[in-house]
Amino acid sequence: MLTYEKPMRKILLASILILSLNQISAQVIHRMQFDRFSHYRIDDWITYAPARFINSIDVGDDYVFFGTRRGGILRYHLYEHYWDYPFTTSNGLSSNRISRVVYDASSQKWYARTNKGIDVYNPGFEYWEKSRLDQLPARRQPDPNEVQEYRQQRNYHFPVFYRPGLAELPDFFGGRDYEFRPPRDILDRDNRLFHLNPERIMDSFRTLWLSTDGLGPVSADPLAQDLKIHPRGLPNISPRDVYFDNDVTWIGGVQLRREPFGITAWNSETDTWQDFEARYISELRNDNIFCISGNRNYVFFGSEDGLLRYDKKKKQWKSFTVYQNLESNRINDLAFLRGELYIATDRGLNRLSPSGSSAYDTDDNKIKNIAVQKILALDSTLILATAGGLYEYFPEKDKSVFFATRSALLAVRVTALNARSDSLWFAGGNGIIFFDKRNDRWTSFTQIQQRLQTVFHDIAFTRGNVWFACNSGLLKYNVAGNRWYLYTKNDGLVSNAVFHIDVDGDDLWLSTAGGVTVFRWLRPGRIE
Repeated sequence: MLTYEKPMRKILLASILILSLNQISAQVIHRMQFDRFSHYRIDDWITYAPARFINSIDVGDDYVFFGTRRGGILRYHLYEHYWDYPFTTSNGLSSNRISRVVYDASSQKWYARTNKGIDVYNPGFEYWEKSRLDQLPARRQPDPNEVQEYRQQRNYHFPVFYRPGLAELPDFFGGRDYEFRPPRDILDRDNRLFHLNPERIMDSFRTLWLSTDGLGPVSADPLAQDLKIHPRGLPNISPRDVYFDNDVTWIGGVQLRREPFGITAWNSETDTWQDFEARYISELRNDNIFCISGNRNYVFFGSEDGLLRYDKKKKQWKSFTVYQNLESNRINDLAFLRGELYIATDRGLNRLSPSGSSAYDTDDNKIKNIAVQKILALDSTLILATAGGLYEYFPEKDKSVFFATRSALLAVRVTALNARSDSLWFAGGNGIIFFDKRNDRWTSFTQIQQRLQTVFHDIAFTRGNVWFACNSGLLKYNVAGNRWYLYTKNDGLVSNAVFHIDVDGDDLWLSTAGGVTVFRWLRPGRIE
């Protein structure tokens, strides 16, 4: 249990003498001053963005490339039969809006036309760069003799590299979840109408690849007349949080304008993506998600209109609102402490037994009817970040006390907080502050906020480093070297608005406005 409560006289004294708080004078923020592609490998940054709208398809020697409307380039390996990570601005593309992809067999290079020009990828050097070409190379064409033979036989044995017209397609069978209606309509299980886009091509393994306007890539066997949908990447959401649940990675965010959107789950074992949309699931009240947490049996989602619970065994959803005793339907943060779920709402704090049917509120008037923005679970208490400052909440007593940081200025407007064994960290509108438990010392970094003028959203730790998600990018503080570095889109972020950081071994999963970016931050020999 923490005991940082101070008499009011000492708190006021601390606010008056804030400059006496230990500060680090050299708070220089370093940024990229090097050639990105000599510094990073092409897979050091990988982004998963909304990629269900396919504009273009081409077949190379090893891969099929799919140019998407806003998710970069999807890639399928022809020989090993797996989906490789996508190419996006994180890997050097000028833009994630791809209108056409072309493989040039003579040079063995890939070209992509984006809304910012033509880019070229050399597999030997493994990087994208701006092309000097004004026009894309011509696409490979099928063998004329094979085309003539196909047209004489009038069957579905399309030649390699052939791009059939809509009238040439068979009446495909889409399985249980999809219905194909010639010449170009596809209905999903919710009777939602999608269409085949103009791009399609036959590969060397007699698979026909087709494009759609929201379902992702489609593969088909023209002879067997089977059709398979391959949803890849995110639906149309701007991510806010990621939650790892064994082989399943849950991703939630805020809807973009076009369907499909919702909560998505990526199963890394089967490499499949599944969406959960509120408008098609009666028990799922809202799918604009701000935070995710869970335990062995359930996954919880904080939305703009209630708390959502997913029962993993029963595969069932349940929604909690003010009618189940939530203080407010707007959920800002979630945290587990000793088996119970604590819920930060716009009007106070709630707690919930994970399997329960109703939430409980607090009798402590100090934290009633105020917006709780963030929760930090310690050994037996919670730290609550509110508009009025920080509070330490004692669940067993249902009581809270003002959490004094020895800096009244930095104790308010806190929007991110986290702890590890040796320290507590807070960040907000007035800067960054941390408490060194071993030496009983508070240190502030007010100049960081003066330089960035940003909003902090999250704090995470790796060995030797503290990471901050903010609207200006990903900020790293190397503790031993007392050195700050700001990662931005110039390094590999898909967006500079970073909302959440999830540590996965040597990888950081970053929920950004433009997608989820995975940063392999620990590479031997790389120094920022």
